[in-house]
Amino acid sequence: MPVGHGLEPDEDSPTSGSPPAAPGHPGPDQASKGYVDDIQFMGFNSRAEIQRMAHWAPWMELQKPEYWEEQTRSILREKTFFKVVMKKVFHIHNQSMADTPKILVTHKIRTDGKITLRCLVLNFYSAEITLIWQRDGSNQSLHMEVIETRPAGDGTFQKWAAVVVPSGEEQRYTCHVNHEGLPEPITLRWGEEWDKTAGLSLTGLILVSPFPTVVLLQPWFMLKVVIYVYDTQNMRNNGERKIMRV
Repeated sequence: MPVGHGLEPDEDSPTSGSPPAAPGHPGPDQASKGYVDDIQFMGFNSRAEIQRMAHWAPWMELQKPEYWEEQTRSILREKTFFKVVMKKVFHIHNQSMADTPKILVTHKIRTDGKITLRCLVLNFYSAEITLIWQRDGSNQSLHMEVIETRPAGDGTFQKWAAVVVPSGEEQRYTCHVNHEGLPEPITLRWGEEWDKTAGLSLTGLILVSPFPTVVLLQPWFMLKVVIYVYDTQNMRNNGERKIMRV
């Protein structure tokens, strides 16, 4: 008999099945369902008020309490393992993200005839960055308009600094940017742009449980394999782990 086991949000759960998510929670961080011939016979929801593997089919009521305790322990071991794995993955991912800033200088004519030069840095991680204008090598920190570093909405950050200069003197001004994701401090003038795209791209990560569970239910044999699909883009945005439907 074909048997499947996967992760997906609980929907239309019967009263005898996996407990629904507790009030206030949109869905499970971890959900597990077991199937035989496309019929679900057990399920687990990590956001239920009581975290346990529970039966979904009447014939599973014959299983002893020890069976459900072991199934629950197995699921929780998997969750602990993947928390460790994802911390390592995100450490690598965050390091690669630090290699992808984009820097450009814009030019705008003001109504008084002077020029606004704006040095804009996009798509950088982490948030710590140094951004300053110089005129002939002299810092213009007292004459700059600078915004606070702010999130871009995709897990990276952005920042800009602007300075007002006399028309025709634009090339005397340079923007200096220093960030851990840059191979070296970058210096730009108006009309120049620096863009480097490198590193690891993670929009989705598939992990297979290292704890295959063998369940003996007479008269058939079942091998349970759990597959996790992590939405890493949402993790960066929301600062939490989420599991996509599989």
